[in-house]
Amino acid sequence: MNRPVKHLAFTSFAASLTLGTALLTAGCSSADGKTNERAAAPVVAVSATPVAAAEQPIARFVRATGTLMAEEQADVAAETAGRVVATPIERGTAVRQGAELIRLSATETESQVNEAEANAAQIEARLGLTAKSALDVNAVPEVQNAKATYELAQSEFARIQSLLEQRVVSQSEFDQRRTQVEAARQQFEASKNSAAQQYQALQAARARVSMAQKALGDTVVRAPFNGLVAERLVSVGDYVTRGMKVAVVVRTNQST
Repeated sequence: MNRPVKHLAFTSFAASLTLGTALLTAGCSSADGKTNERAAAPVVAVSATPVAAAEQPIARFVRATGTLMAEEQADVAAETAGRVVATPIERGTAVRQGAELIRLSATETESQVNEAEANAAQIEARLGLTAKSALDVNAVPEVQNAKATYELAQSEFARIQSLLEQRVVSQSEFDQRRTQVEAARQQFEASKNSAAQQYQALQAARARVSMAQKALGDTVVRAPFNGLVAERLVSVGDYVTRGMKVAVVVRTNQST
């Protein structure tokens, strides 16, 4: 019975000793931590500085999604038929009014111009006119010749008429001279009418010259205004017809 009592007493003493040691250690650690915290906190000097007010612009941007529309757009078409021989512009090319966009072959139209000019020059020579002179019927060589023949016939008829009164010539010779005068008069009138008709033909020939020259000028398709080339729809070697769209030009600034 005595052995168990001694062992229980020793166990209680050991437990009490362990608990005391733990409390002493905790107390010392707490005290040391507070001391270290006070020692580690430095003293900071604080001073106030006035701030000057200043204004500065702030750049603001607005992001948006949309579609750009040209202020003016022209679908440029060919005025004459032909094969494309040059395309000096591309999409996005800046052009001035009248700038060359597309060039067509001018071989055929040049021949038409030459032919029309030759026909007009031939009629002008027949009428004795220059390119800019107006018609004077009496100055036409053919009319002048017919007029001279008529006047000569009139002079001969007057002489025969005088001889007839003197009974020097016969009535038949007088009638023959009168017929010649009438024929010369009719020839003179016919020459004047012919000159007027030839002048009308000359006007038509000059009109054909103008049309041929316009067709020659139309072999070059030009920009209608200042702007940018939005599209080029043909390439070298393509054959275009009259009225076929070949390019699109847009103007984004009305001041240009």
